[in-house]
Amino acid sequence: MDEYKVGDISSFLNSSSSEQKATNDLFSSNTQPLVSVEEVYVKPLVEPVKGKRPKKSKPVEPEPEPEASKFPTLSPEEKLEIDKRTLFIGNLPLGYKRKQLRKLFADFGKIQSLRFRSVAISDLKLGRKVCLKTNKVNENATCKNAYIVFDHEECLEKALSKNGDMVNDHHIRVDRVVKSKQQIKDDSKNSIFIGNIPFAATEEDIRSALEQCGEIEYVRLLRDAKTNIGKGFGYVKFVDSSGVMFAMKIKDTVEVNGRKLRIQRCKSKVTLENTKKAKELKAKQKDEAKNNFRGRKSKSSDKEIFSGKFTKSKNKKFDSDKRPSKKNKQKTMSKQKFDKKVNKASKKGGVVKKGKKEKQ
Repeated sequence: MDEYKVGDISSFLNSSSSEQKATNDLFSSNTQPLVSVEEVYVKPLVEPVKGKRPKKSKPVEPEPEPEASKFPTLSPEEKLEIDKRTLFIGNLPLGYKRKQLRKLFADFGKIQSLRFRSVAISDLKLGRKVCLKTNKVNENATCKNAYIVFDHEECLEKALSKNGDMVNDHHIRVDRVVKSKQQIKDDSKNSIFIGNIPFAATEEDIRSALEQCGEIEYVRLLRDAKTNIGKGFGYVKFVDSSGVMFAMKIKDTVEVNGRKLRIQRCKSKVTLENTKKAKELKAKQKDEAKNNFRGRKSKSSDKEIFSGKFTKSKNKKFDSDKRPSKKNKQKTMSKQKFDKKVNKASKKGGVVKKGKKEKQ
């Protein structure tokens, strides 16, 4: 490196070399900047709110199409058509399986669907589906119900012949789901209502208690849907009405599990509806009579009736000329009075006529 000599700085500043010109051109006012100010600072389109960050807009996702449900909605006509082909089977043994039931009714026609109902579960908190899958069934329950849907109504008519058959010491009840009004009337004629039944009683207990009355077609006990415990009442249908007559004679002596049963005649829904309508009509007539009743406050019509302007029976003006006179009225007397007068007249020598006395 060269040593510093006196006068080197001044000679460098006063020199007119190319380097000096470049430095002067750089700081001169005529030179244009390489980048414009507008390009450096760009004003934002939306000024951000102080203290809050702008929310990022989420991309809109298209809504998923609804999946086709396993059970499509049916019209009332379609539901009625299916119900006409549906068979109800009651009082089935609790351990009876689907294959066994299908085999029992396979001879009557093609089965479209089969389902069990009224199965008593042990734990209500878990729910019915979980309990059925884990086989948590109430041990005290003895029976369950089922429904079978056939392809044709003719198959259902044939399957009704299985009513009353024995399946594992149980008399099964086979019946239609949809009944006509005439069928409901016929059922009520040959049926009785039974109350005060023990909750633990079964259909077989009721059947054995009333077998002496006649041949029983079916026994129906109403049970709770969740626990399958009896509600304390039910119905018994006999083959003939003679069974109903005999049951009414011995109604005060029938007992089940040490409990006296309450037996009554069964009334159909049609007769109950008619009696209900008749009661409502009577109540309306009573209300109308109360509203039309004239109390202590007399009205103008009452005064006119009692003053003689109007008659009470016919709402017409009363004519005094048409009033029957006492003279024109024919006198009448009883037979005893007439006989007394005849005896008196015969003693005096006169003749007595009804209403008049004539002397000879």
